[in-house]
Amino acid sequence: MIAFENGRLPRGAYTDQSWFEKEQAAIVEPAWTFACTPGDLPKPGDYLTLTVGRYPLAILRDKRGDLRAFHNVCRHRGAALLEGRGQVGTALVCPYHRWTYTLEGALRGAPDMAECFPGLQKGDLGLKPAALGVLGGLVFIHPDPDADFDAWTAPLSGLTWPHDLSASDAREDDPLVYDVACNWKVFVENAIDGYHLAYLHEHTLGGPKPDQNVWERAGPHMLWYAAEGDGRSSIPAAVHKMFESAWASSLNAAEADDFAGVYYLWPTTIITATPYGLATTMLEPVSPGRTLLHVRSWQEKGLPHIKLADVPGYDPETGTIRSEKWTTPALESGDFQSEDVWICEQIQRGLNSLAYDHGPLSQGPGAEDPIRWFAEQVREAMPD
Repeated sequence: MIAFENGRLPRGAYTDQSWFEKEQAAIVEPAWTFACTPGDLPKPGDYLTLTVGRYPLAILRDKRGDLRAFHNVCRHRGAALLEGRGQVGTALVCPYHRWTYTLEGALRGAPDMAECFPGLQKGDLGLKPAALGVLGGLVFIHPDPDADFDAWTAPLSGLTWPHDLSASDAREDDPLVYDVACNWKVFVENAIDGYHLAYLHEHTLGGPKPDQNVWERAGPHMLWYAAEGDGRSSIPAAVHKMFESAWASSLNAAEADDFAGVYYLWPTTIITATPYGLATTMLEPVSPGRTLLHVRSWQEKGLPHIKLADVPGYDPETGTIRSEKWTTPALESGDFQSEDVWICEQIQRGLNSLAYDHGPLSQGPGAEDPIRWFAEQVREAMPD
């Protein structure tokens, strides 16, 4: 069993390549990952691709209008069938030898099949399926076709889900990709840390302090609420005051207003909700010290449109957001996401120091208890 240090995973969990590789196989790959929304693929033949660990995957809409998920691997020689996103028409054609598949994934044929592949059983060589599920207008994918989406989402049943994007007329902002120099777990731990909100984000989120917010467990997932008044809210009081004075309306797409402000969905999805919008962050671990954050956000139409070129650190050459491209220090930017990226990279630098060892965690569900919970889940998932 992996030893804990002050309720934390060992330092090597954040820095070692061998740990990273085991973690990919034990946690990241056998998991549900946010992929898209149904509206991203409106027509039969529309597709998009993504990678989960070592699995290149694709989602497309078939002839009946249903969404399907496949491993993006030709059954002949393994070439990727699709790149990026687009429209394939009525069939998927491998660019290497033109093996052709239906939109339902069945092998339809190959050039010179009778001569080159006598006796080939087409029914044995359809595309390998992956699993797909939809929650609140968000599509999740899993490399294992037998993965149980209902079991993964069961702990959330009975809870108010925020804005169902399939029932909302929210406008989407430009998608963002942050290239962050930290381990993916460092970013998760920062996201579920209630102790830092009033300090790192003093001038952006404005709190709340540890006794004025709470994280709750929901199976492997965690939910955050502000608890500064008599009830609970999805946003800190300071943010609520700022938005309420500028915009009187909200999305009105949730069944009730008691939804959480942050949903951490194990292991790599973070959903942030307010009365005025919803944002998703999908973490893509790249190496022990590098993580890509794929961020999408939808806003009430009265809010200003967030443009990619206006985001601090945007690099038009790579299409990503990187701290080295900041022209204003993160703590002077007025952008809480920049503050989080900055501190996570600072933490990773400390973790890389041979002098580092874990200090104590603050206690309480509005402080750093969620980091203990997260560490327990990682430890349970990892092989001995």
